[in-house]
Amino acid sequence: MNAPLDAPVPAPRSQLQRTAAMARPYLRGISLCLALILVAMGIQLCLPLGVQLIFDRVLNAGDKTYLHLVAGGLLGFFVVRSLLSYFSQYLLQRIGDVIVVDLRARLFRHYLDLSLGYHHNQNVGDLLSRLSNDVAALRNAISNLAVAFLTNLFQLAGSTVVMLLMNWRLGLIVLMVSPLVSLTTRAFSPLFRKLAAQLQDDLARSSSIAQESLTGIEVTKAFGRGPHEAERYGASMRRFLATALGARKVDSAFNALVAFLTSFATIALFWYGGIEVADGRLSAGTLVAFLLYSQNVTQGIAGIAQHYSSFSQAAGATKRVFEILDTQPEIAERADAVALRERRIAVGFHGVGFAYRADVPLLIGIELQARPGETVALVGASGAGKSTLLKLAARLYDPSQGRVTFNGRDLREYTLQSVHDAVAIVSQDVFLFGLSVRENIRYGRLGASDADVEAAARAANAHEFIERLPEGYDTHVGERGVQLSGGQRQRLSIARALLKDAPVLLLDEATSAVDNHSERLIQQAIERLKADRTTFVIAHRLATVRDADQILLMSGGRIVARPSYRELIAQDAGARAPAVADVA
Repeated sequence: MNAPLDAPVPAPRSQLQRTAAMARPYLRGISLCLALILVAMGIQLCLPLGVQLIFDRVLNAGDKTYLHLVAGGLLGFFVVRSLLSYFSQYLLQRIGDVIVVDLRARLFRHYLDLSLGYHHNQNVGDLLSRLSNDVAALRNAISNLAVAFLTNLFQLAGSTVVMLLMNWRLGLIVLMVSPLVSLTTRAFSPLFRKLAAQLQDDLARSSSIAQESLTGIEVTKAFGRGPHEAERYGASMRRFLATALGARKVDSAFNALVAFLTSFATIALFWYGGIEVADGRLSAGTLVAFLLYSQNVTQGIAGIAQHYSSFSQAAGATKRVFEILDTQPEIAERADAVALRERRIAVGFHGVGFAYRADVPLLIGIELQARPGETVALVGASGAGKSTLLKLAARLYDPSQGRVTFNGRDLREYTLQSVHDAVAIVSQDVFLFGLSVRENIRYGRLGASDADVEAAARAANAHEFIERLPEGYDTHVGERGVQLSGGQRQRLSIARALLKDAPVLLLDEATSAVDNHSERLIQQAIERLKADRTTFVIAHRLATVRDADQILLMSGGRIVARPSYRELIAQDAGARAPAVADVA
């Protein structure tokens, strides 16, 4: 079963380990970056020593030649440092971009692997927010924050070692701030994580509202609800802003406190070092060098603290990404699954029951057999379980009880891809991608030639209207095919199914929402599509039922009768049966 989004997730340390594991394939490049950064930081440590030489040997002795040499040497060092910084930053950003592309591709593949039931329970806007915003935050944690953290760590460690070697008393004065900053960081971290997670959730809700409003723009405009939707989105963004401002207050307070502690250490060093210089126990150059090293140490401490808070904030995004990756699909392929290769398929339902929730069964004790080439018509009132039965036949869901078979073998024994390849679905609610007509038809068989696409369109009675489109088969149909009529979309859907040439055909009220002329064209196309295929059709009009080999009357998730066509139309002493209200 799919794990709920509020299921327990790995602890922060485990999340950090998993985040680091994502960077493992790029360890060689990261190691090179770190080596370049380490050399650059080593050069950075030369500056205070150069300043000490200038104060103690040049200014006291008045030797300008030595001054020129030291200044030139320092300039050369920093030219090299700048080049090293350029290459290390470029390599690091490149690795970060590759990681985020790989992670987004991995997350998107996982979305596609998750079961239909999972997607029905989620908001598309939230899923897109995780794919976009959360992965970007994770990328920032892996590349920018990680290296900035290590740079500050190298700076802190190197400067500390040099200071302790130069004068351990002054070094301890500078280092006394470290435990205070550590305690401050530990105190703020839980609040950072909580606010970061809230920020990501608020942003995801805003994205969901925007996605829903734009996807349903036709309904929004038809009901004049533009201002209402704008207010919904504005309210969600105001909630996001309130959380963001709260986070900024906490972050600012943390930074101010750390800045105070590090400034206190610098002032203490200046005070004590000044006394040492005044008493002749310390040279002015050494004090200046210490002040520069202390700046490295305090900046390093403050930087590490700041990056730790940023890591804590990124943990909210990391948690949301791993929640998805930890979710397992309900429809799983067995390790010993075999490919379905037969072109003639008998479909069987054996004691099949199904429920999304255990207390609300949708199908109960379904028994039926459809021989190869037969047409089975499903009739009954809305909610009788007809569409659910078709979804089980396509293995979009697995039954809660019993089994569905192809040629006597449980669908769960076949590979998922081979089952899906063996089934073509034409539904009432046609989905077309925002691509060309040709690409939408070719979705049925990706390797099909243009001639195959046109042949399928002709068989679906779609070629004539396609030819009248501005760019023919290369005309883009708009998002969800909004530039086409319902009948045109339906015929493209049939062409797509014809091109797929699957042995099992599932028709879910394919002519329920079109005019009489379109219905005749679609019905002709369906008759061609049904040839030599095992077909299940949910009947909308009695004409669809007339030629069926079996008619199953469903009610309350059960098959309650198997009438002939004559018996069906004779019910209620009229042409239509009240028990099949949606057939009329």
